[in-house]
Parts: sequence; structure tokens; C-alpha cells
Amino acid sequence: MTPDRRPPGPHRGARALLALAAAGALALLTTAPAAAHVLIETVEPRGDGTSRLTFTFDHGCDGEPTDALRVTLPAGVEALDAGQPAGWTAEVTDDAVAWAGEPVPDGERAAFTLDVRVTGEPGQAFVFPAVQECPSGASYAWTDTDPAGARPAPTFVATAASLAPAPVAAGASPTPTGPLVGAVVLGAGVVGVAGGAWSRRRARG
Repeated sequence: MTPDRRPPGPHRGARALLALAAAGALALLTTAPAAAHVLIETVEPRGDGTSRLTFTFDHGCDGEPTDALRVTLPAGVEALDAGQPAGWTAEVTDDAVAWAGEPVPDGERAAFTLDVRVTGEPGQAFVFPAVQECPSGASYAWTDTDPAGARPAPTFVATAASLAPAPVAAGASPTPTGPLVGAVVLGAGVVGVAGGAWSRRRARG
């Protein structure tokens, strides 16, 4: 049988284009949830060695609403207080914060604040693995430590302003200031004058 060597007709070309378009749409549907992250939207230094983090999301689980969010705290981060949006409660432990409450519809923005004390170095990245939960039991684990991962964890890079002051080393004495310094200097002057007078008496003797 002689193979058909005729160039593809317009109908065959249209079918090929439709197949490509369908594949592209499927790819978009597959990656869309991963592109909608739980984020640390802002880091607000409070001026007292603490900072306020704001976690946000605006999506659910494949169209479902969200009714819980759990965030794990990295080393160097101490949770002090968690905001409780209307209809939600927060539970703070040593290593995590969990919010739960009335379902937030898919596509609606939600924000949760967390006051923290952060110890570390300027430029250090702090990663907060997060799990977003929905009423059916579905969930998204935003836990990738690589920002380019499919589901990156909420992350922020510390600045000097967002870090708690470094503690004074044990046993270190503070530098004397004020009246104490003046007294020490005055005492040194008296000793110097007395020493000079004693030297002159010896020279005359």
C-alpha cells in the first residue's frame, strides 16, 4: 500500500492546533494552585526588638475555601502574639502557630499577623513552612525551602531593623560612664599631683 504523501489539509492542521491548545490549558490548570502561594507579605519592625509578620493567601484548595493555616517557626524566631481575624482563633506554641476559623472563600484575600522576636544576622533567610487546610480534608503544604520550588515556603530575609539586639555576653562589665568616670579621672589626677610633690621633696632632700 502506497503511503499517503499528501500535505496535511486545513482540517488536520486545525485539529493539531486544538490539541496543542488543550495541552496548554491542562498545564495551566495543573500549575495554577502552585503559583498561588502563602506569603509573608510584610515585615514591620516595631522599634523594640520585635517585628510583625503578615501572612497572606488569596486561594483555596482547587476552588474550596480555607479554614485553617498552620505555620512552623524556624530556629531563631520566637512567637510573641498572633492576631485573630474575625471568626478565627490562634494557638501559639514554642515551634508553631495555628489559625482556624470560618472558611475563607477561594479567591478572597486573608491576612494573619504574627508578632515575633528574631535573633540572627542581617541577610539571613528565615523559612516558615506552612500548611493550608480546607473543609474536605484537602490541603496544600507550602514547605519547599527553595524559592523556585513548586510550593515554596513563606520566607523573609532579615535586616538589622527586624532583628532583636544581641544579648550582652555573660560576665561582661558595662563601660562606666557619667559621675563614676569623673571620679576615676579626678582620683588619677590627685594621685599624679601627690606623686609629683613627693618626688620634689625627695629631690630637695
